[in-house]
Formats: sequence, C-alpha cells, structure tokens
Amino acid sequence: MHNTQSSKHSDWALRLLAVLAVLYTLRLARDVMLPITLALIFALLLAPAVSRLQCWRLPRSAAALLILSACIGSIGAGFYALASPASEWLQRAPEAAEVIRDHLREVNSERSNVDAATASIDSLAEEFSGPANPKINKVVIADTGWRGEIWEIARNFGVYGTLSIILLFFLLSSGDALMQRFINSLPNKQDKAAATQLTRHAQEQMSRYLLTITLVNVGVGVITTACLWLLDFPDPALWGAVAALLRYIPYLGVSITVMLLTIVSAVSFQTPALVLVAPLGYALFTALVGQFVDPFIHGMRFSLNPIIVFLWIFFWGWLWGAPGVLLAVPLLTLFQVVCKHVDSLKPIANIIGDANDIKTQ
Repeated sequence: MHNTQSSKHSDWALRLLAVLAVLYTLRLARDVMLPITLALIFALLLAPAVSRLQCWRLPRSAAALLILSACIGSIGAGFYALASPASEWLQRAPEAAEVIRDHLREVNSERSNVDAATASIDSLAEEFSGPANPKINKVVIADTGWRGEIWEIARNFGVYGTLSIILLFFLLSSGDALMQRFINSLPNKQDKAAATQLTRHAQEQMSRYLLTITLVNVGVGVITTACLWLLDFPDPALWGAVAALLRYIPYLGVSITVMLLTIVSAVSFQTPALVLVAPLGYALFTALVGQFVDPFIHGMRFSLNPIIVFLWIFFWGWLWGAPGVLLAVPLLTLFQVVCKHVDSLKPIANIIGDANDIKTQ
C-alpha cells in the first residue's frame, strides 16, 4: 500500500517536472517556436483552399504558391495603403502626449505640486550627497526611445514573417504527404483511423474558426470605418483596420481600441462630447456584436470558457509577448480539438468548454 502511494506521488512529480521543462523550453526557444507555430496555424487555415485548387488539376506546389501570393499581395496592399497615415500618427505621438497632459493638468494640479516639491527635494539631496572626488564623472546611458522599440518590433516581425512564409509553403505543398507517412507508420488500424480523424477534424475546425472570426472582424472594421467617417474622425480607414486586427484578441483587444480612439479624439476634438462619442460608440457597438453575433459564431465552433480564455491569453502573452497574445485563442481551440479525440484528455476538454455545453447526466 505504501509503495503504491509512493509510486503515484513519483508519477505526479515526474509529470510536473515534465510540464515545467516544456514551459521552460517554449520560453527559451521562442525565436524558433514562434515561426513554426504561425506556419502550422496558417497551414490549417489555407490547406482546404489548396486542396480545392488541386481538385481542379492544379499541381499542389503551384496551388500553394498561388494561395500564398494572393494572401501576401492582399496583406501587402493593405499595409501600403495604411502606412502613410500610421507613420503620421507615430510622428504625432509627442503631440498627442502633450495634448493629453494638458487635459489632465487641471485635474492633477495638486499632484503636480507634490511632484515639483519632490523634485526640489531630490535636487537638494543630490547637492548635499555629491561625490567628494570632482574627477568622477556621471555616465548616462542614452535610451533609444519608442522609435527604437518600434524598429526592433518591425525587424522581428520581418524575420519571423519570412521564416513562417517559407515553412508555410512547404507545409502546404508537402505537408499532407508527410502526415500520411506518419499515419502509415502507426502500428495498428485503430491508431491510424484515430490519427486520420484527428487531423481532419483539427483542420476543419481551425479553418472554420479562423475564417468565421476573420469575416466577423472585417465586418466590424468596415462598419467602424464608416461610422468614424460620418463623425469626421481623422484617418477612419486606419482605425477601422486597427479595430478589426485587435479584435482577434478577446477582451483585451476591444479595450485597447477604445483607449486608442480616446487618445485620437482627445487630440483631434475640443469639446468633451466629441471626444467621447467615438470610443463610447465603438464600445457599445462591440458589446452588441458580442451579445448577438458572437453567440452565433460560438455555435459554429467549439465554445470556450471565458475564464480559461482570459488566463490562456495572459499565459501566452507572458510566454511569447504580443505574438503569443494573438495566437492564444487559435492554440486553445486546437488544444481542445486534440483533447476531445484523446480519451485520457477528455476531462480537460470538458473543463475548457463553455458552461453552456455541460450536459446534465
């Protein structure tokens, strides 16, 4: 009896160590795993389109190249159209900060006085605690600033994007053959059938999920652009595209969009009513979409527990940063598909699922 309990404790300890090792590896190998994960997710999304073209007697490599070229061309055209207004707003960032500071100056007058007094005390303390040796000079390390950070983000995006595109092409052109060889190497027919069903189900669900969410987000972006144009909002197409893109991040994306619209409104308009109409209108519009459109979308894909989704987003954000936040929900959806097809992981699938999916037994 004692040996059995010790064996169970040892098994749990080994599993915990294995999980910690996987987490450490994912964080350490971020630069390698991120392009691979991006390529795998987009391969699941685009594989049905490649197969459809292949049915029209087009070679699979040519079909993959055609699909990739169309996607890259569309994304590149969108970035080119929005690059100029985005660059202008980046240059106006100091102006926006100054305008917001002016709006908050009256509210924070007492805090400003305290800050001024604190600065005076700090300067006085520096005078009394100055170095005795006048030959010692203070070295100040220059900060690259927000422009340097943006350049670093753009450089990483270019590197990861290029690697992901190359791997994506090979996955679309020969990924099915590789998967078929793997399935054929399994020992018995039951395992082969289960692996085939898992692969098809994961591909169908991920493709359906990403396509549906993309269509909804595009619709939200178009309507947001039209409403901002009616309000004479500056660069409505840019902020409509930002709203559509950030909506891929559940909960947090809408909050970030509302904050950005508030900042731009504060810079562009003078009266408080005009400053608030755009962010509050967008918040109300997304709330309506969440109440009436998203439940219909949840019926077409696996429902996910909001608490699990929220924690999952924070986890992948901590693990991989901003790319992890964008990839969190697709990865959770794929993980749920795997759990539903593996008997030992079905309890986890029930935990991940929405409360509305629980059936009374």
